[in-house]
This record gives sequence, C-alpha cells and structure tokens, in this order.
Amino acid sequence: MKQKDELKREAIINETIAIVYDKGFTAVKMARIAKKVDISPSTLYVYFKSKDDLIKTIATDLLKKLTDIGQDQLKSELPYKLKFKAIWIFYINFGINNRKEVSFIHQVKQSPYFEMIPKEIRQLKSTFIFDLLDEGKRQGLIKNLDNTILSVLLEAFMNETVKLIDTKTLELNEEDTNTMFSLAWDAIKN
Repeated sequence: MKQKDELKREAIINETIAIVYDKGFTAVKMARIAKKVDISPSTLYVYFKSKDDLIKTIATDLLKKLTDIGQDQLKSELPYKLKFKAIWIFYINFGINNRKEVSFIHQVKQSPYFEMIPKEIRQLKSTFIFDLLDEGKRQGLIKNLDNTILSVLLEAFMNETVKLIDTKTLELNEEDTNTMFSLAWDAIKN
C-alpha cells in the first residue's frame, strides 16, 4: 500500500471544497479530482475510499476544527459579554476568510451527507453554543428561552453579517461589526 502524503491529501481536500463551492456535490467526480491534483485515480482511493468518504471526512474535520477553536474561546476568563463578542467576531472572521469551507458546511447540512457525519461531531457545535448560552442564563444576562431558538437567531445574524460584508453592503470595520453584534446581543440579552 502506498504511503499517504499530507500535501496530496490537502490538495484533494482543497480541490473538493472548491468544486462543491462552484458547482455542488454532483460535480464531485473522483477522476476529475485526481486529474486536478495530478495523481492517479487509484492513488486518490488510497486517501479516501469513496466520494461519500471524502465528503464526510472533509465535513467532519471542518466541523471539529471550527468547534474546537470556539470552545477554546469559551474557556477564556473574560467577562461574559466580552467572551461572547470574541466568539462572535471569530465566527464572522472565519465566515469571511473561509467562504468555500463555510459554503461546504452549509451544503453538507442540507444534504444526506450530514447524517454520515458521526453524531457526536454533528452535535459538537450545538453543545458548544448551548454551553455558552447556558452560562449567560446562569449569570442572568441571556433570555431564558430555548437554546435552539436562541442559537438559530444568532446563526442567522452571523450568516447575514457575513453576507452583508461579502456584498460590500457593510464594511469589515469596527463600527459595522459592533453594530451587528449589538443588534444580535440586544435580541438575546435578558
């Protein structure tokens, strides 16, 4: 069996994300990816058993990475609102700087591929966000509403903020970022 090369693996992943961003999952063809990254199709199968395995692995890795970084911020000793804002800004920046990856995650969530991701990985982000919201509720800072409702509201604010910055309706500056954060904060604060 051939030894795996991390650079080739990354090239395969990046090419797959780019294809999904441009044309969706139906355009992901193993032979096409192999050709684009200059390897044989049989070599591609050394890295990933199938198209499903490739997409599931990418989605799992992205969701885990995104949540791990957010959870590190949750451990900070900042006052709650500042911690919340730091996490908000992290996710806005991630969305702006990783458009293709975010699009990939959104598309996976709307497809049968999402069910292929291990349940504990699918639930990581919810658990992380729910922990953040529960901390705010314990401190009396967040409305005592269902966490699912609060998290959907926050995700919608974040996604729309990224879209407004992408379309140049908002600028990526402190004033506009603070305005959008304040609107989101006002929606959930107690």
